[in-house]
Amino acid sequence: MASSFTTNKDIEKPGNGDYVDTWNVPLNGDMTVVDYALGTSISFNATAGSQTLGTYDHSTKALSTYSYIPMFINISGAVSANVTYTIPSGVGGQWIIYNSTTDATGGPWTVTFASAGAGRSVVVARLSRIIIVSDGTNIDVLGYVSLDGTSTGSVTLTGSLTTGTTITSGTAIVSGTTITAGTTASDSLGNLRTVPPNAQTGAYVLALTDSGKYVSITTGGVTVPPSSTVAFVAGQTISIYNSSGADQTITQGSGVTMTLAGTATTGNRTLAQYGLCTILCTASNNFVITGAGVT
Repeated sequence: MASSFTTNKDIEKPGNGDYVDTWNVPLNGDMTVVDYALGTSISFNATAGSQTLGTYDHSTKALSTYSYIPMFINISGAVSANVTYTIPSGVGGQWIIYNSTTDATGGPWTVTFASAGAGRSVVVARLSRIIIVSDGTNIDVLGYVSLDGTSTGSVTLTGSLTTGTTITSGTAIVSGTTITAGTTASDSLGNLRTVPPNAQTGAYVLALTDSGKYVSITTGGVTVPPSSTVAFVAGQTISIYNSSGADQTITQGSGVTMTLAGTATTGNRTLAQYGLCTILCTASNNFVITGAGVT
């Protein structure tokens, strides 16, 4: 009788009466597969592009170049396009993935693990180690083993993350509990404990990128633009500092309603020398202004 092989780890099941006096052949092969599955790592070169992962070749006693058998998968290489590694349909298991790829041109490019079963897939953030699981159709994240350096993707935590150095996010870090940093936590604007500056020396129209910053002006004043020009949304705030010895005008753009906090007064406002104000968007084309030196 011919041997058959298990679905998930390709372990040989000899047929009845096979391997007479040579039972060590399938047994040793299976022990090798089990060892690979429990503790061996394999390295993928992402510059080769997307791959469908293979198994263990029982005839040559070797793993395929892109095998899903080992538990630890290291991915490296400079890539110029998104790369997807596909686990065959029906194959389940768990793997620890480390993505250390870099961008050769363009990007940022992603590394994705998917199942040929066409279910959910997982993007492995750069410089992250994650545990993924497959039920034969869907790939899901079981947890993050560690985070090193800067992640270019989103990180979702179901527990607490503690780091003794720096957390920097270009997109999003979502935590169900607590994120604790020993030094600084930063986003795309910079350190979350500081207000990033935007120094201007002439007439200036606020931009969407000014949200969360302070604009320092010396002359020409500042205009708050309408949503048709800059689509500010409720909750976005911008501070303005008049770093000159002369009054500056904060202009209410066409179609904009800018209300002086604590009053029903709308319209342009004057920010006195060395005055500081904050502008809060409350709805599309609606803002409230308050601060020291605002009249």
